[in-house]
Amino acid sequence: MKKVISTLFVLLMFVTIYTDKANAGDRMILVERFTSSTCYPCASVNPTLDAFLQNADPNKITSLSYHMSWPAPGNDPMYLINPNDNNARRTMYGVNAIPDWFFDGVLNVGTSQSALQSAYSQRTDILSPVSIVVDESITGNQVTVKADVYCEGYLSNPNATLQFAVVERVVYYNGYNGENTYIYVFRKFLSSANGTPLTLVPGDKVTHELSYTMDPAWNPAEIKTLVFVQGRPFEMLNAAYVTRDFNLVSSPGFKVIEHGIGGSGNFEVKIPKIADGYNSPVTFTAEVVPATPGISVTFNGGNTISTFPGTVNATVTSTSGVPVGEYKIVFTGTNGSGVTHKTYTNYLVGKNYVTIGNSRPSLTYKVDGVEYISSSLYAWDISSSHVIEAISPQTIGNNRYIFENWSNGGSQTQTININASTSNYTANHKLQYRLLGSVTPAGLPVTVNGSGTFLDSASSNEVTLSALQVTHNGKTYYFSNWEGTGSGSYTGNNPVANITMNGFIFQKAIFDTIDVGISNFNSQIPDKFSLYQNYPNPFNPVTNIKFDIAKSTNTSIVIYDMLGKEISSLVNQVLAPGSYQYSFNAASFPSGIYYYRIKTNEFTDIRKMILLK
Repeated sequence: MKKVISTLFVLLMFVTIYTDKANAGDRMILVERFTSSTCYPCASVNPTLDAFLQNADPNKITSLSYHMSWPAPGNDPMYLINPNDNNARRTMYGVNAIPDWFFDGVLNVGTSQSALQSAYSQRTDILSPVSIVVDESITGNQVTVKADVYCEGYLSNPNATLQFAVVERVVYYNGYNGENTYIYVFRKFLSSANGTPLTLVPGDKVTHELSYTMDPAWNPAEIKTLVFVQGRPFEMLNAAYVTRDFNLVSSPGFKVIEHGIGGSGNFEVKIPKIADGYNSPVTFTAEVVPATPGISVTFNGGNTISTFPGTVNATVTSTSGVPVGEYKIVFTGTNGSGVTHKTYTNYLVGKNYVTIGNSRPSLTYKVDGVEYISSSLYAWDISSSHVIEAISPQTIGNNRYIFENWSNGGSQTQTININASTSNYTANHKLQYRLLGSVTPAGLPVTVNGSGTFLDSASSNEVTLSALQVTHNGKTYYFSNWEGTGSGSYTGNNPVANITMNGFIFQKAIFDTIDVGISNFNSQIPDKFSLYQNYPNPFNPVTNIKFDIAKSTNTSIVIYDMLGKEISSLVNQVLAPGSYQYSFNAASFPSGIYYYRIKTNEFTDIRKMILLK
């Protein structure tokens, strides 16, 4: 797959892109290219993108190339080595034809130089709301990558996805379409194509560390790890490689100032990491965006960092006349070689950031009557009021969620008043799983008590039947056994199924025309008919009823309540001579005094028993 570099152009492109500095707090545009070594149109336009990437500022733009299995013959080795991740990305964007290029996930651009320049111009000056600091260590063929993600800016939808992508910077292969040089070839995601979900609020720092093993098909010298954060639905928030000079971050993420009075806030600007061998001092400037009279920034103790890692301190001051608003304090660090990086924090006058959401991300809630399905961040005026409502119950498949409380202890629907200390409101829900039941054979007049209900997660429950013996189509059916499906379900012949709700549970009750409750336990033929006292007595819920049959005869045993009402027929069949025992389960009956009666052609008797639950 590899060959010696054959053109000076390719060599120069490679050196230009990868020996310069990587993006730190500013925006690095990510161009995602869908292509294939079997695609002739791709071969004709890919050089345009390759040249554009070569000539652009490498601090501002990078790329990932996903290879597809079409058109025929579909033998692109860069696809075949990892079809799952390549297909997942294609599916996410809905790509059905190639070549296809996306700038920062939101601009589906054409393949001309002018289209690329237009897309670049639209995205390059948008300051990123996140900074990504990447560190990487390599031991043999094992690579460990650590990423610190700092949220600096306001995101109305703070939900995002963190991705680690393994990239081979250049691959040489004689393609079916005539191409032989492929750059920024995507190899795999760590740990899956779904990435890691994040919720980003200004001031948050999230750290993730992942490892991988070099594949023998890769050229280790060309492998790099690109870390990027993608917002909702697809907008790329930022991307970064390993630090090559210095990184910038700032804290705290925001400061709230009451409107109408003068105020101030103290901030730190840090260089948390530098590249090996880096030693150039960094000098800082600050600006207010939008520029606003009455807001000023001063550095305390100097505005240069020459020892690393290091910090400078800044104070932002505002007068009473500053209008209500969100103001970005943008810090720019410049080293002796003219390399600059930016970071920013937020100065809120008469406003505050408030996060509303659920403890379970798939659930909905309402803010001021509008329904939302994931956490949202609001920049609300201080002294304003808003109504938040937790929706309950919510059913998703076989799961149901019941509102328990808001994180502030407020009621399910409540009005919140925004002040300088207002922060987060999270609706907490408990999880329930559905219990379903059925009876076999179908059509029997028996129900599984509680079927279709939802029960608390991890709770222990008893599943019973409306009857253990029924007559249907001229036949008598007796409970035989349970068959359970799902973690915590019950399988066995106890009429009371004890289950633990570890998830959705399905309990099937099986009936048969053979009465499994009755058994002949003695081969000797009794010399007379007898009915014995049940044992145990009192009982809960199972007791044993013994009786003797002296000669073959039709036998019935019936249960009556205290009022003499027949509530269950245990036996109604011809029995051969012998000693019998019937295991009677009264799980579906209330506590009380009951009577059981035996009747044959020649013998009748009745006894009392007590059910105590």
